[in-house]
Amino acid sequence: MRHPFNHQAPSTPVKNRAARSVNVRGIGRSLSRGMAVLFVAASVSACSHPVPAVTGSDVLLCMGDSALTVDDVVRRIPVGISPSDSVALFHSITDNWVAGMVLADMAASKLPEIEDIERKVEAYRNRLIVAEYMKRMRDSRQFKVSPDSVRSFYDSHRAEMIAETPLVKGIYLKIPTSSIGIDDVRESVFSATEAGIDRLEKNWIGEAIQYDYFIDEWVDWSLIADQIPYRFYDPDAFLASTRNFETSADGQTYLLHVSDYLPAGSELPFEFASKRISAILEQAKIADYEQALVRSLIKKAINENRLQAVGYDPLTHRRTAPDRNKENKNLKDEK
Repeated sequence: MRHPFNHQAPSTPVKNRAARSVNVRGIGRSLSRGMAVLFVAASVSACSHPVPAVTGSDVLLCMGDSALTVDDVVRRIPVGISPSDSVALFHSITDNWVAGMVLADMAASKLPEIEDIERKVEAYRNRLIVAEYMKRMRDSRQFKVSPDSVRSFYDSHRAEMIAETPLVKGIYLKIPTSSIGIDDVRESVFSATEAGIDRLEKNWIGEAIQYDYFIDEWVDWSLIADQIPYRFYDPDAFLASTRNFETSADGQTYLLHVSDYLPAGSELPFEFASKRISAILEQAKIADYEQALVRSLIKKAINENRLQAVGYDPLTHRRTAPDRNKENKNLKDEK
């Protein structure tokens, strides 16, 4: 069985860690929230003015239409921290709330551009609402791209699909230099025979820190080069003259076997380009869907008289003359 590209050696699980974690978090939550509530109780009892009540919570501070409650603060205190840290964080949260409120209040009364700021805030709010709605609508659908459409796109645009960096096929392995089987590993990687790879995966894969087998697929050279602590000044020249490469750094040995390569500037092979083409066609489907959705919503709004197309038709993108007959009828009705 071949390991997929970018396979990381698995770590050894630690037994009973989950159970112990749950207990610690539970204790931490009790301490944190308990201390926070005790702190609030002490603070409230020390005040000379009564604190108004909100359903399910106690109000700590009020300013204008805004209020900060105990629950608002306690919800932001992480579980598992010490009681002293909980109290310190409680102070910090309330201080930040107060500072934000008084600064916003003062700024609103002093800045002459406050109306412009409010318009920008409203526009930003609307963009967030629209973005979330469109995301949910996209997530509710599947935009499948057929293999025939991918092949057709490739055949029509293959001359435009050029590799910006070299593409390679081969084997990459990172292993501790001190490994007792490093000589056998090196021989297996560099020979790249079926028997050698079987022996490598059977006997030495547990020693590997990283093992990537990509003899059967094209991979962007930069993805491999970025993992090796060596400066490849001219990737094309290197790949043209090198089939096996080895370097060591910081107690690790890096082994690379290049079984095939395509230089930068080559036409992208279909098996490599197909993933990009699928993504392009999927985005096109999403764009078409979103345009159709918006058009349907515009039509619905016009039909329900919520959107008035007085002098411009948003569907045909044309200026329209006002309906004089309708205006005259409305004037008569008013009289």
